[in-house]
Amino acid sequence: MSFPVPEGAVLFDGRWVAPGEASLPLADPSVQSGLGVFETLAVREGRVLDLDDHVARLGASAARLGVPLPEPEVLVAACLGYAAHAGAGTGWMKILAVRGGHWAVFGGAMSPEEEGRPATAVVLPWSRSVADPLGGVKSTSYGPFALGLEEARRRGADEGLWRNARGHLLEGCASNLFLVGGRALFTASPREGVLAGTTRAHALDAARAMGLSIHEGRVRMERLLRAEEAFLTSSLRGVRPLLAVDGRRVGRGVPGPVTMEIARRVARAREASARAPETLVPETER
Repeated sequence: MSFPVPEGAVLFDGRWVAPGEASLPLADPSVQSGLGVFETLAVREGRVLDLDDHVARLGASAARLGVPLPEPEVLVAACLGYAAHAGAGTGWMKILAVRGGHWAVFGGAMSPEEEGRPATAVVLPWSRSVADPLGGVKSTSYGPFALGLEEARRRGADEGLWRNARGHLLEGCASNLFLVGGRALFTASPREGVLAGTTRAHALDAARAMGLSIHEGRVRMERLLRAEEAFLTSSLRGVRPLLAVDGRRVGRGVPGPVTMEIARRVARAREASARAPETLVPETER
């Protein structure tokens, strides 16, 4: 898989620098042991989506890994300042913080066609433990997820799906997983070690508003085989219909009506969450 490359200036420890100047010392625990946390946010026409929720989740992850953070209002101002610098268009933004005390905000552009694009997936050959100390944490110890995405791409799919040691479905490498059967929605619970995604939360709210029965807990493989529809959620790509898993169609193999209605409601909720940027010119441009 390819990793996103920062475009333009980077806000590093509260100071605007060129990307090549933002570096971590080898002694930092994040470099040697992956003790760091991050959040990836969507930027649309210079506005940041779900900013407060991302900052809150970053704080929860940082507390579990002993990573110091600036105050939430400092992070919010930094993200809005970066959005002002990034300007219009469709993009991504990342907040990264490490055990050694350094933090950064950076980002770049992405294709608007990625949002909502239908996807395919494969079930990964590995499993995760519910007792994993990093379960539910957006950690820089991202190796398993990067390998999972590489495995999925090698097999001609967009996403890799994780199971736990009991064979229950959990989530994707970069997304949460939902299955639809009748008027019911099925998804793994954070108690199973999945990430409590911000777009996942919007999807659950939409499903409740639609009167769907929500089953948030253990998701057996048999449920996937019987599903009428399935979809993935993530911050950057929103709601993506999942059309096939391991080469086998999900339902009719086309975006279903429940998925598309949830996608419409989630898009409206994310639009309502958008925070407008503040004018902040990077020092490199002053």
